[in-house]
Amino acid sequence: MASRPTQADVAVIAGVSRQTVSLVVRDDPRVSDQKRDAVHAAMQELGYHTNLAARALASNRTRFIGIVLSVMDNPFHSHLVELIRQHCETANLIPFIAPVGENTAEESIAITRFSELNVDGLILISPLLEEDQIQGIASRTPTVLVTRNVGPENADLVHTDDVAGGRMATEHLLDAGYERVIFLGYDRPVPGDSSVLRWRGYEQVMGEVAQAPHSYLRPKEAVTATARSILEQFGAGTGIVCHNDMIAIEVIGVLGEFGLALGKDIGIVGFDNTRIGALPAISLTSIDQQTEEIARKAMNFLTERVEGQRSDRKNLSLPSTLIPRGSTQRTR
Repeated sequence: MASRPTQADVAVIAGVSRQTVSLVVRDDPRVSDQKRDAVHAAMQELGYHTNLAARALASNRTRFIGIVLSVMDNPFHSHLVELIRQHCETANLIPFIAPVGENTAEESIAITRFSELNVDGLILISPLLEEDQIQGIASRTPTVLVTRNVGPENADLVHTDDVAGGRMATEHLLDAGYERVIFLGYDRPVPGDSSVLRWRGYEQVMGEVAQAPHSYLRPKEAVTATARSILEQFGAGTGIVCHNDMIAIEVIGVLGEFGLALGKDIGIVGFDNTRIGALPAISLTSIDQQTEEIARKAMNFLTERVEGQRSDRKNLSLPSTLIPRGSTQRTR
C-alpha cells in the first residue's frame, strides 16, 4: 500500500525546510509569499493533506465545532445549520453536524461523541436536556444554546422573544377578524422551550380579550389528526396560531377535506418564516425570527469563549417580526 506523503516529502519538492512546511500549514505570516507558493505547489503535486489530528495535538485545538439539533425535516433547522456552517467555514472551523431524534438519550450520545473528538465548542439547537446536564457539558466545553430561552450560567443563549412572538401572532389573527383563535403546537415540556413560551404568549392575549383559550399541545405524529379535529369542531371563522411553519403547512394540507379556504375561512400563522412557507402557492403569514442573526450571534459567542476572550454569560433575545401573507387575508 502506498504511503501517505509527509511534510518532509513536501519540503524536498519545494526546496525548503521541514519547519517551513509546518509554518505554511499553520498559516504562519512569517513565511514569504515565494516559499508559501512553492510549498502549496508541492502539496498539490504530492496530493498532501494536512494531518488534522497531529495539528490538534501540537496546538491543543482541533478547530472542530459540534452542532446538535433535533431532526432535520424542519426547514428552519436546516437553514439555521447551513448558516452556522457558512460562518464556520469563514472562521476556518470544521463543523460536525449531528441530527438526533426528539429524545435526551440521542442528544447525550451525540454530545459524548463530540467530546471524544475533543471539539473546541458546541452549539445545541433546541436541546431537551435538563439544565444541570447542560451545565456539566458547558463546564468542559464552550457551549451555546440556540432557540432555548433558559440555561445554566456557564452557557450562552441566543433566541428570540417567543412570548412576544406568540402574542404577535394571536393579536394579528384577532385584528384580522377571526372569531376565535386556537393554538396548535408540540408537546415539549422543557423549561424555556419555544413551544411552551409561544403558547404562553397566546394565552396571555386570550385572557386580555376575555376569550376562552383553546390550546392543543400534541406529539409531532398527532398534528394532522388534531388539525382535522379542530377544523371539524370549529369550522369557518377560526384563526390558528401554529408553533412553526411545518405545523401550519400540515393544517393547510387538510383544509380541502372540509371545503374551507385558506385566509377567507381559516386564518393561519406559523413561526420561522421558512422559504417553503413563503412560496406563492402557500403564502403563509409567519413570525420571522432573524435566522441569519441567530446564526451569526451564536458563532460570535462561541468563538469568544473558545478564544478565551470572555467567561461571563450572554443571553441574547432578538425581536421577532410578523410577515403578513395570504393565509390571514379574509378577502382572498
